[in-house]
Amino acid sequence: MEFETLLKYKHENIIGLVGYCNEMNEKIIVYEHACNGSLDKHLDNPSLTWMKRLKICIDVATGLQILHKDGAKQEGSIMHRDIRSGSILVDGNWNAKISNLEFSNKVLVVDRAEHVDDIACTSLGYMDLKYEFEGFLTQRSDIYSFGVILFEMLCGRLAWAEGCENHSHSLGPMAVRYYNEEGNLDKMIFEGIKEQITPQSLTIFQTVAIQCLEIDQDERPAIDQLIIQLKKALEFQVSFHTSI
Repeated sequence: MEFETLLKYKHENIIGLVGYCNEMNEKIIVYEHACNGSLDKHLDNPSLTWMKRLKICIDVATGLQILHKDGAKQEGSIMHRDIRSGSILVDGNWNAKISNLEFSNKVLVVDRAEHVDDIACTSLGYMDLKYEFEGFLTQRSDIYSFGVILFEMLCGRLAWAEGCENHSHSLGPMAVRYYNEEGNLDKMIFEGIKEQITPQSLTIFQTVAIQCLEIDQDERPAIDQLIIQLKKALEFQVSFHTSI
């Protein structure tokens, strides 16, 4: 599945396939080199500025758009099913590329609901709560997982921290509860980037992140709307730096 997906869905924000081997019991897939490794290793890195973080988020959303929508014209829609910061690779210019496509699935259309009735492959802290209750995944499950990544980028920490006992105590649900109680996420923002963020950029970003974690999947934004909002957040940030 990983090989076929990489072969068919080629895009700058999806990790590139360099080559493969399927001979003499050797099964090897060779990716393009992403020298900065996986995104989860950089969440608490203050040199990863808010501007860079926004661009990375847009890159990931754009890669998801190819899987969810653009690729459907030729190959059919794809659900990633393992979106997490550890599945995002970054190159030397901090361009983000989606990897770990071995769990991806083509979307099935059944009773007008696009879903896959099989075992979830998402990691702790990123799993759509709908799966836990109803047992099926949709493309909006990828949106939920992506929303958790947005909170990781804003808060500078992994979704499932050491000592976390269950999903409700992981970063995503905790951030939603805090936002509902306080009306903002100011005290949860990573100190290394906190002073960089313009109010307009923060408002748009945290609003769309909250929307991604809506319990009702229909209330979550589609991937194209996510990209529009994230680009707006970046535009406000760029305008601020330009004015300075």
